[in-house]
Amino acid sequence: MVGYCSAQPVNLLKAPTIHGFLYSNGVMTDLNLTAQPTPLPMAVNDSGVVAGAYLDINRTNFTGTDVPFLVQNGVVTLPTGPMTGVLPVGLNNAGQLAGDALQVSAKSADIFIDSSAVLYTVSSGATTALPSPSGEEGTAAFGINSSGTVAGASINTAGSPIDPLLWQNGSPLTLSVLSAFQQSLATSVNDSGIAAGIDFNIDFSVLVDPSASAHAVLFTADRSVGDLGVLPNTTNSFATGINNSGWVVGFSTNNTPDYTLHFAGIFYPAASTYQAFLYANGQMYNLNTLLVDGVGWNLAFATAINNAGQIIGTGLFLGPSGSTQQHAFLLTPVPAAAGPSITNVEGGGLSNPAVTSISNNGLFTIFGSGLAAAKAGLTESEIVNNELPTILGGTCVQGGSSKFGLLYVAPGQVNALAGDLPSSGTVPVSVITNCGTANEVATPVVNVPVAASAPEFVYFIQTSNGQNPVAAIQAVSGAYVGAPGLIAGATFAPAQAGDVLTAFGVGWGPTTSKEPVGTIDTAAEALTSPYKLTLGGVPVDVSYAGLAPNYAGVYQINFTVPSGLKSGNQPLVLDINGISTPSQAYITVTN
Repeated sequence: MVGYCSAQPVNLLKAPTIHGFLYSNGVMTDLNLTAQPTPLPMAVNDSGVVAGAYLDINRTNFTGTDVPFLVQNGVVTLPTGPMTGVLPVGLNNAGQLAGDALQVSAKSADIFIDSSAVLYTVSSGATTALPSPSGEEGTAAFGINSSGTVAGASINTAGSPIDPLLWQNGSPLTLSVLSAFQQSLATSVNDSGIAAGIDFNIDFSVLVDPSASAHAVLFTADRSVGDLGVLPNTTNSFATGINNSGWVVGFSTNNTPDYTLHFAGIFYPAASTYQAFLYANGQMYNLNTLLVDGVGWNLAFATAINNAGQIIGTGLFLGPSGSTQQHAFLLTPVPAAAGPSITNVEGGGLSNPAVTSISNNGLFTIFGSGLAAAKAGLTESEIVNNELPTILGGTCVQGGSSKFGLLYVAPGQVNALAGDLPSSGTVPVSVITNCGTANEVATPVVNVPVAASAPEFVYFIQTSNGQNPVAAIQAVSGAYVGAPGLIAGATFAPAQAGDVLTAFGVGWGPTTSKEPVGTIDTAAEALTSPYKLTLGGVPVDVSYAGLAPNYAGVYQINFTVPSGLKSGNQPLVLDINGISTPSQAYITVTN
């Protein structure tokens, strides 16, 4: 981690003489940043490269300057050219640096008005301007992920609106804003494209706006926004960081928000009026209540979290002498008592080999231990407005910022229906027992791959070698298609040339449905992605492919059996936009 220290409680706006430090392997090292009195280390990557700036802001007339620096192998350099005047805010392991060409405005208390976000590559010195969607507004960057996606905002020169943005491959994507707020920004983004940020209402034409308000928010991969709320007995919250498990850190307070926003933890001294938080599995926790060795501590600002769940920030510590000092802190998770755990997640068809990605409206299965108190299946009374329950038998499934619909829970298995998901990346998934109670317990998060489609068929039976008969019926008569005697007590007959069959599957992706993803559609809704179907390697005529009406997450495809196929088990393969169902699924055919 990087930070700074001083002989007195630090307020950067009063420009004390401070020392930038690097903390690694339990040792704090002075970075020897002596060119100016106010060095502000802002970011460090796994190679120990440090980025920051000497910052000088005059709070009286809101003018200021910054001089960026890089520290590599103990050597301090001052980037020149396009990087002159850039404030670094984030640095990834590829050496990509997100920053702001800072132009502190004298016409507003928002210090980023008239600034512009940039992406800088340390090794080459290449600098890319990150534009606003209109190309006419100022921009500000606040965080970067491992692939170079940058979190930030576009800022109108009048100070409002301020709109949250992600830049992917240099192109701006506008995020949503809660209806109760007019301004918003993204402060951090993880490798799944899920971002943390702040929605707020502040009049930046004055130094203090007594009616200002702010809430920490989470932007999902589809660019929608969710309110994270505030800690008890506080009114405002600010999200500062997010990791790949979707855990968010920040702080909550009764103090009136001002122009520092999430940077309050950098600019202002720690105080008991601030409370650091962790948001995980759909709940915000006061970090002070989670400490196992926290005597004397008040954790005020949580500023970042890594993928191991370690959290850094600033707090107040009551020392043995009875004096209170401001200290940086590092929190490390400790193993909890044995609780529920996930061993693997796979598509709801339970193919062999398993389909390991999930998709929009995809049925999937979670295997593990302690996932539920007992077996509980879905009943008709639990389906309300065509929506599956999100709590079943006291168990729920958290996927990113949402809870998914449930069909079945047991101690070793949970069957769930995915809601709205991105078309790539991963989604953090956990199972929570005693969900919604004070005693709820969550499994460790599993980052599950997501795709636009993760197609597989469902089967009459599953075999150990993965050669499974597809669940299919005669479209007209409804008779089961398969070898006679396939299931005792049921009548099966092989398919013949010219028969119209309906085969069923899961994970086939988006359709023409206008209903919310993860609900039960009552009408046939066709696939929107291109697809093709073969039986025995022969392309077949398809009359419909899409949702099976009145079933949760089930798809169907209606097709005609071609002539010329040999009698026996013929592979049925559905390809959706280049992704195929497992090749060992088959339909039994006779001549």
